[in-house]
Amino acid sequence: MVKRVAIYDPYLDTLGGGERYCLTVAEILLKHGYKVDLFWSGDQKLIEKATKRFSLKLDGLNLVKDVFQLKPKQIDFLEEERNLSKFINHSLNPQKIHKKFINFFNKLKTTSKYDILFYLGDGSIPIVFAKQNLLHIQVPFSDNQNILNKIINNSKLLLFSKIICNSQFTAKFYQDSLPSKINIIYPPVDVDKFEPSDDKKNFILSVGRFDNILNAKKQDILIDAFKKLFEEEKVANWRLILAGGSLTNPDQNSYLKYLKEKASGFPIEFIINPSFDDLKEIYSKSKIYWHAAGFDVDEMTHPENTEHFGMTVVEAMASGLVPVVIAKGGIPEIISDGVDGYLWTTIDELVFKTKSLIESSDDLRRMSKKAIGKCQKFSKDNFEKDLLNLIKK
Repeated sequence: MVKRVAIYDPYLDTLGGGERYCLTVAEILLKHGYKVDLFWSGDQKLIEKATKRFSLKLDGLNLVKDVFQLKPKQIDFLEEERNLSKFINHSLNPQKIHKKFINFFNKLKTTSKYDILFYLGDGSIPIVFAKQNLLHIQVPFSDNQNILNKIINNSKLLLFSKIICNSQFTAKFYQDSLPSKINIIYPPVDVDKFEPSDDKKNFILSVGRFDNILNAKKQDILIDAFKKLFEEEKVANWRLILAGGSLTNPDQNSYLKYLKEKASGFPIEFIINPSFDDLKEIYSKSKIYWHAAGFDVDEMTHPENTEHFGMTVVEAMASGLVPVVIAKGGIPEIISDGVDGYLWTTIDELVFKTKSLIESSDDLRRMSKKAIGKCQKFSKDNFEKDLLNLIKK
């Protein structure tokens, strides 16, 4: 009998790293004969857009009504359950209470039909009843819950057979309360689709969405660093390229406008909403990769504002770029400082380490080769093996 799988991600329309993670799970399970449904009531062209953005094969993936109906950073009926005293003392309209219970039982009935439910958490924990429930934690949050909320959430976690984290960094914020359920599966990077060009240019590249929401990519910091680097005559023939998506119309994106104004007069190029093929090409031609998400963030107090893994760093490595990336979040799990790239904590350190690479073609070539070899650890093939093994346990 064909097994039925449901996948839920409240952030699907952002088509970010977490969405690639979830949709790659869908691709792999479809490939292995599972029937896969995606809870989604938004843009019905989502699969088409995701296929183009991530170069995935999603034929056979079904969009079904979103029974969770969560909006990013918001919680549905179960929000009251997470704070029982507030729920008891708060006066609610009887019709609203009835509607919420109807929605709750609808979720119960719907999820119980599936053999596997893969749920990307937004900080809340749902009550679900598939035969095997998998909770994917993409974003770490510091533990500031009161005792009552901890008891309620830990009780709901009993419904989940496994908790999947995208990095050791994410996992460490949950190890104390969930050690037996935690599994680390690094995000899938289709490294075989990336390769270095024989005609590398003097490009420093950074890839990340143009916004200032959760774990902002801090392109403004990179522009400041490049300006400082550009003051050195020896690097005057280098270019900084900032590529990434814009959820809003680029002409109406205030942060993007700010970045362009900040970059004015310098050899800094913007590539907005590139396709997968466009990204592959610019990766292949670039030499150095920069990343700054998490800069000036206390990662223990606000871990959510760091890069929890760093898929673009791995894509860059597969393309032969040498990463010079911030030592925050999950990124140090990818890079061995001084071997296959450099880690930094201050703008001065970023500038110094980048300049040393620019001035030493031997170091650039040596680290590039090391980076290409290292990236295989995070390949899509390894992700597939780990996922299937986890499901079959």
